[in-house]
Amino acid sequence: MRLRGALIGFGQVAQNAHVPAFHSSEDVEIVAVADTAPALRAQAAQAFPGAKTYASLKDLLAGEKRLDFVDLATPPWLHGAQALEALEQDLHVLCEKPLTLDVSQLRQLAQSAARREKTVFTVHNWAYAPIWAKAQELLAQGAIGEPRHAELHVLRTKPAPGQQGDWRMDRRLAGGGILVDHGWHNLYLLRRCLFPAGAAQSPLLTSAVLHRPMPTGAEDEATVFFQFSQATALVRLSWRASSRSNTALIQGSTGTLELRDDRILLSSVGKPEQTFSFPQKLSAGSAHPEWFSAMLPDFLAEIRDHRQRGRNLAEAGFVLDLITRAYAVPTPAQPLEQMAA
Repeated sequence: MRLRGALIGFGQVAQNAHVPAFHSSEDVEIVAVADTAPALRAQAAQAFPGAKTYASLKDLLAGEKRLDFVDLATPPWLHGAQALEALEQDLHVLCEKPLTLDVSQLRQLAQSAARREKTVFTVHNWAYAPIWAKAQELLAQGAIGEPRHAELHVLRTKPAPGQQGDWRMDRRLAGGGILVDHGWHNLYLLRRCLFPAGAAQSPLLTSAVLHRPMPTGAEDEATVFFQFSQATALVRLSWRASSRSNTALIQGSTGTLELRDDRILLSSVGKPEQTFSFPQKLSAGSAHPEWFSAMLPDFLAEIRDHRQRGRNLAEAGFVLDLITRAYAVPTPAQPLEQMAA
């Protein structure tokens, strides 16, 4: 039986990633769309013929009585409240990242989801990129032994453009800068690198250096170090680089795994080095509907099997914990260039 869903927000992310994935799914039917912009509602009606359109989530929830889930592709500052609103109507929730940047709100979401026996699932689509899927497979197989250190590096020349203007650099709207935007993805990838069995830990120590062009603005660079009981990690993120790239290094007790944008290098003790190549660089593009499609079965599995429910929400909790700890580290009030002058 196909699940009946509603898409909330019909901006670039929804159009470029969610819509193609839903069209290719045999398990999901989008029966309603909500967006505040009349032009986007008109586009939604063309994308999903027969689906009803609404000007708000509230109107949609009042008008639709046979929904199974909502998919929140709205601006980040709306996610937490809208997820709670949907849960109150006994609906499962699929939500773009970040789910929330409020620890108390995350607790509310977890309690409401448990009480109503519903799924809250954040779009952790980067874990379903072919190169990261292969890396996770190798780690699960014990290809490098016990993971002891991980480094993830994301270089971009500028923030991605948005339909709501340059909100990514507005800390009041985005809740943070690159540490929230790219950091959310890389922190759940970090969890999967260091804790492939799923039993994640909280860090014992966190240190962070954030570069903010304006003291009250969002950071455009972040270098964060985490020390766990049996491993360490470094995450380096920049919107000020000269070129785009994604790289990662995972060192284990018996080997090393390197991700170099479009290939994996595996070095294991006593074995020849292996290379795995992929047709597309991780840093190429941003929509990736094929990653969203690959993720959907896990979302549906949490809905249909209560034993799997909550896995993704626990991962979102881990990410929020690390982001909260990084922002709590005292940072210089001046840009780094001024401090060095």
